[in-house]
Amino acid sequence: MLALCLPTSDADPAGPTASDILQSPEPDLPPSPQDSYTGPDVPELEPVDDEFFSDAAFMGNSLVDGFKLFSGLTVCDYYTATSMTVLGATGNSCITLDDGTSGTMMDGLTQKPYGKIYILLGINEIGGDVDTFGQMYADMLDTIIAAQPECDIYVMGLTPVSYEKSSSSDTFNMERIALYNEKLRSIAAEKRCYYLDLISALSGEDGYLPASETTDGVHFTAG
Repeated sequence: MLALCLPTSDADPAGPTASDILQSPEPDLPPSPQDSYTGPDVPELEPVDDEFFSDAAFMGNSLVDGFKLFSGLTVCDYYTATSMTVLGATGNSCITLDDGTSGTMMDGLTQKPYGKIYILLGINEIGGDVDTFGQMYADMLDTIIAAQPECDIYVMGLTPVSYEKSSSSDTFNMERIALYNEKLRSIAAEKRCYYLDLISALSGEDGYLPASETTDGVHFTAG
């Protein structure tokens, strides 16, 4: 689960006075890339309720689809498809748009203004050339930024795989994942977007996805 958080406080039933407002500190909100961008890394903050994501869209592959199914988060929009790639997100008409027609994921992201967009793509391209992937990803971000200039964009790093999967695959291994995540973080910094380190959030003490949390070494179980 993403820990993208906002502090909360109990409201005064009588309402704040003018003096209260003048003396109150600025709220501790996540920085905006457009206003006070300080780098790609997102610190761990306090949990927020689901309403925080009411202006958000999640775009990605089957891992995001699993998040949609099992997280219980329903206030946001999802643009997902199994085996989705960066190239597919920009070129494949695989989703149903609000008007009932089919379109690409990029078409979906331009239907209305969003405050936050979370992107998880890359695991299906991990067997290819990382620089080619990086250029396509950067081009995709340029398109999103042009369509949603006021939106905070979160580049989600690739998730860990299990030790068994990593040690038995020349493609789906933690070395390749680290290489791609380094590229993703670099692109996020270049484009003034945010980078979410999912390895730290989801791996066990050994740095791998716990075997108890997966059936195939890549995808997560419902629990």
